[in-house]
Amino acid sequence: MKRKVLFLITVFTFIIFLGTSVYSKSNQLSTREKVSDFKYMYNTIKDGYPYLDVSTRCNNINWLGNKDKYIKRIKNTKNDEEFIKEISDILSELNNRHTEVVDNKKRYEMFKKAYSKNNWYDFLNDKKVIDRYDSMNSNIKMFEGIRLKKELILKDVLKDSVGYIYLPSMASRNGSMEKDLNMIGDYINTLDNYKALIIDIRGNIGGSDSYWQEIVSKLINDDITVNGYRVYRTNSKLIKDYTDLRNIKLESIEKLPQNIKKNAPKEVFENFSDFENTFYTIKANNNCKFKGNIYLLTDEKVYSSSEFFAMFCKETKFATLIGQTTGGDGGGLDPVLFKLENSGLIVRMSSGMYLNKDGICDEEVKTIPDFKVNDCERTKNFEDDNCIKRVLELEKIKY
Repeated sequence: MKRKVLFLITVFTFIIFLGTSVYSKSNQLSTREKVSDFKYMYNTIKDGYPYLDVSTRCNNINWLGNKDKYIKRIKNTKNDEEFIKEISDILSELNNRHTEVVDNKKRYEMFKKAYSKNNWYDFLNDKKVIDRYDSMNSNIKMFEGIRLKKELILKDVLKDSVGYIYLPSMASRNGSMEKDLNMIGDYINTLDNYKALIIDIRGNIGGSDSYWQEIVSKLINDDITVNGYRVYRTNSKLIKDYTDLRNIKLESIEKLPQNIKKNAPKEVFENFSDFENTFYTIKANNNCKFKGNIYLLTDEKVYSSSEFFAMFCKETKFATLIGQTTGGDGGGLDPVLFKLENSGLIVRMSSGMYLNKDGICDEEVKTIPDFKVNDCERTKNFEDDNCIKRVLELEKIKY
């Protein structure tokens, strides 16, 4: 009888072991692993993320104070797919488009390729990371908005009077920035006697600062210099390592100019340790014969490098802004990446806060247009476009 009981116990134990082995082969994360990854992400945000207080003021969400609620949400996920969605949703409550979970294979491959030329992120080739993204689909989330075809457009609103350049991105849709800039330059060369030029960046969520700076250089006859400040929380090892890798010249936060101290968010002097003094000089092409007015069309989707262009236009009076207040977070460095150890997921995080020459935080204030247009959606026809109508009104031109 004892042998029979012992045999049954052995069989039962084997079944449990087999069941556990089968489960582990399914590569599903345990609750402990999921919570551990969340806590690591939480602490990384807590120590290095620049906009915690900005988010609280603008969105009325105490992200750090929601820790226990977030852990409960993580524990309630039933599989990896639910975990990825939940941790992504939690991060989205910071309302910063530079701070996100990389949640599909195509975006992972994009970042892997982009950083392949340097040694900043060796974990992008980790087997666990590769396996994680191999198991995911390649769909990219699309921002809601206009459904018009998003390609570079160079076309007169009114022949020989008002020019129009539509920039869907601050990067070439055809893979060649040089080709785009040559086309834009050729079009600008036809505008000699035009009254106005409209540059449309509605729906433009960013790309490269050099893209818009090259365009500006074709429209100015004198160099333009803009300065500002990036402030960092280098007490975070992640941020410290990142600024070191970028060879950024940092100064102690106490050395910020007095006028910056008057306007900057109070947490800059409480939670930040260092700053970088930034200067951007755009060299004039010196061949520009266009002397008319320039208008920039904006909406709430304008972000990152396109936001920086809007800031530049407003600050230097390069262009008059028409439309809606922008999305923010312009003027900063690339977001920093880090890995969640158990899941192999990659997280992006804004690396620093940009302050303009007066100390104003762009992510908090954004860029407010000179002339607000409530319904500023881009339309198929110029004559139906409210922002373009406003430009023509200002120019005293009838369509």
